[in-house]
Amino acid sequence: MNRWARTVPALLVLLVVSAPVVYYQLGNLVYTQAAASNLECSGHSARNTPDRFSVELWHEDVSTVTHQKNDTLAAALEPLWFEAWANETIDVPDEPITLAAWVMEHDPSQPWVILVHGIRSCKANHEVLIPAAWLHQAGFNVVLLDVRDHGNSTVEDGLVSAGQREYRDLLAVWQWLQDEKGASAQRIGAVGISMGAGATTIAFEQEPRLQAVFLESPFSSMGTIIHEELEFAGFPPFLKDAAIFAGKVSSGDDLVKFEPINAMRTVGNRSVFITQSLEDVRINIHHGQSMCAAAEASVNDDGLVECWFASSAIAHEDGGREGVLSHVTLMLTQPELYRDRLVGFFEASLGQPDAVV
Repeated sequence: MNRWARTVPALLVLLVVSAPVVYYQLGNLVYTQAAASNLECSGHSARNTPDRFSVELWHEDVSTVTHQKNDTLAAALEPLWFEAWANETIDVPDEPITLAAWVMEHDPSQPWVILVHGIRSCKANHEVLIPAAWLHQAGFNVVLLDVRDHGNSTVEDGLVSAGQREYRDLLAVWQWLQDEKGASAQRIGAVGISMGAGATTIAFEQEPRLQAVFLESPFSSMGTIIHEELEFAGFPPFLKDAAIFAGKVSSGDDLVKFEPINAMRTVGNRSVFITQSLEDVRINIHHGQSMCAAAEASVNDDGLVECWFASSAIAHEDGGREGVLSHVTLMLTQPELYRDRLVGFFEASLGQPDAVV
């Protein structure tokens, strides 16, 4: 028999047998890169505490510039620094997870807001400290937590599940406030930032008593995000399914089990606020807009849905390198509007706190 006649079938068999392995390995590469946490909190925890925090920005591929960093709230943060806070540890029920949290409390009988940070971040990021300060100054009690695999909370596997596990951390704090502080479930809301918005929306769907959520730069579907990231990086989009498959195999996480867009179809008599920069390239604006449309279609006469999308992209210099950031920047470029909308939303949905003395 001709040598090639024997070799070609063998090669074909080898390709068929090895294809699933190659498919998994490619997917696992995408998954582990996208899901990797950062236990140093991207430098935030080394630099920031509630009584003294600053803004550090990174660079994105953004061509539009609406503001210079020095002309934004970043140059005037001192009025937002906290005078006092308490360190708390909160256990997640039925899981070997302990969460690190900062609690800023006026009066436990007043409304509470829980703030959830984004991926590779923590409670020491200005993205949660700034809205926490505005709410606290308006009389709300606030809690900032490190979700699992972030900051000072338990390291489970060093991987992020896009809210699929992290939503349980938010609900653990929500329950802790009721058990330890005597808070009423109807007077507890949450703010979610980027990936934290994903965890917050999932919690909103899973716990119908979670009354009000404020979502900053939310994603509507993790499957869509992975597809868009692959296209942007020049990789074949079919790797999206390989990455989702790898997540199920390597960590047990189904990254698309709970999709945030589905939570927006359950608003009813509850309250949702959605905001995002129109220039956002980290999470495309269509995510926030589709979340808004779904929420508006599901709210009833006793509920509340508000959406605010505006231009925001900040030019800055980082270590001698110039950059532009458009993701989670509205609180810096339009701080007065942001503060008033944030505080007004929770006053309308949770009740207005008593005046701070």
